[in-house]
Parts: sequence; structure tokens; C-alpha cells
Amino acid sequence: MNRLRELRKKKKYTLDDIEAKTGIKRGTYNNYESGKKEPKPSTWQKLANFFNVSIPYIKGYMICTRCKGYFIPENDVIREQIECCPYCMNPYFEGDK
Repeated sequence: MNRLRELRKKKKYTLDDIEAKTGIKRGTYNNYESGKKEPKPSTWQKLANFFNVSIPYIKGYMICTRCKGYFIPENDVIREQIECCPYCMNPYFEGDK
């Protein structure tokens, strides 16, 4: 699942705020958040720029801070269950605090 809702809530934006700041209609954005619709590549880029994150990160990928490799975790796996990058064994991912 993508991180659109998580990023919006972290910035304390409403759907109306997103529409005003990006020009993406609130219903369309809501469909992106819920996974009912997939944004076009140009829209992914616009949203990544808006939230100041990479496209793989906003799409929900785990991104290694060392090798920059990325992968999509299994649906039933939570971040805390992933001990390290499967490529370089680094334990830290983009977005970790």
C-alpha cells in the first residue's frame, strides 16, 4: 500500500488542503490513498516533490539508506519485522527515525 495517507496525516493536511496545494481533486486523491486508482507517473512525481520524498518511498517500497535498493514488503509484514535490507544487510530504511 502507498504512503499517501500517512504523509498527508503527518503534515496535518486535509483532503481540501491537498486539492488547494497540488491541484489534485480531493476525490481523486482519496482514490489514490485507498488504492482504488493508480496515479500516472507524472502525478507520482508531483506528489513525491510535494512531500519531498522519493517515488519508490511514496509508493510504499522499503528503501535501504545504504545501497538505495528497494523492495515491496509482503502484505502481512510490518516494518518492525524487517530486520535488514535483503541486498546489503543494512538495518536502516528511508523514513526510519
